[in-house]
Amino acid sequence: MENYVGLAGWAFLPSFVTNVIQSIWYAIKYPVNSAAKPASNTPKYRRHYNRIYCAVVLAYLAYTILEVDRALPTNAYDYLDLGFHTFSQKQLRTNFRKASLLYHPDKVGQVGQDTFVRIRAAHEILSDPVLKTAYDRFGPDVVICSTCKTNRDFVNQGLTSYYPFYFGSGLVLALMSVVGKGQFGRYWRFVVLFSMAALELIMVTRPEPLWVLSWIMPNRVTFEQVIILHQIFVSSFIAISQIGPILVPSKEQEKSNTKELIDRLELLTAISNAESIGQLQSVFDVFRGDEECMTQLKRQMGMMALDSRLTQDQLLNETRNAAQRRLWQRKTA
Repeated sequence: MENYVGLAGWAFLPSFVTNVIQSIWYAIKYPVNSAAKPASNTPKYRRHYNRIYCAVVLAYLAYTILEVDRALPTNAYDYLDLGFHTFSQKQLRTNFRKASLLYHPDKVGQVGQDTFVRIRAAHEILSDPVLKTAYDRFGPDVVICSTCKTNRDFVNQGLTSYYPFYFGSGLVLALMSVVGKGQFGRYWRFVVLFSMAALELIMVTRPEPLWVLSWIMPNRVTFEQVIILHQIFVSSFIAISQIGPILVPSKEQEKSNTKELIDRLELLTAISNAESIGQLQSVFDVFRGDEECMTQLKRQMGMMALDSRLTQDQLLNETRNAAQRRLWQRKTA
């Protein structure tokens, strides 16, 4: 259920939050009814939207990763207050006695019964080297296997729980490629999926945890690291699918942007060729609400005014010179 809620959040939350943030920002930056406020159909408005959207998606990506880490249940080591791979059997027995006395039903009643049962299960797992290894690699679900006796049995049993994730992820990626969805970075998504499958296989088959992941996630057992990596892959896949086309536009988007720029230049040309105030006003209304285009218009119109003034000055000088020549000719006649 939580996975479906997370997918629903990716479907509508980023765009909703982006619209709210952009509306608040515009309300603070621009006065009411300001002509400089970008209209919703202008390139500047879309550029602002895309920047905010990318920031919101990255923030939500970080939140989903932190949330899955926070939502992980208490593991066997935490129940007995033990460090990973650093405790002795004597410390295990001592901590088990303390925790059992602290949460014994005779002392705390039925409130602590569930915790007491989990403490006993944690002691049974960590006191058996085979069960401890299986628990570290695959979590609590695999240790209840009644037919598993050796490390090999537990590995074979544990791997069956990870096949559905990679099979399902690969199937989804393949279907999206067939129907033409999520085309951005599709090759690298397959590469990352197969690379992560290889990494996970190494993690669950080696006797000691990978030091790199233990350094990044020092308080997590191997099976917890795997759960977090799964969430990172799924969330990153969705995030990249949403912001990738914005950060790296496709050829079709570049053609569309180029066509839009050409249209704007044609409008600027129309301003230069406007023969009446009415024509100029109709062209000017197209740019209203776009601060950048308004600035370009002012600059263009300033250049036009300067050219007109220079032209007038040149004609004035030519007329003055002609009058002086005619006056000189009369005097000398």
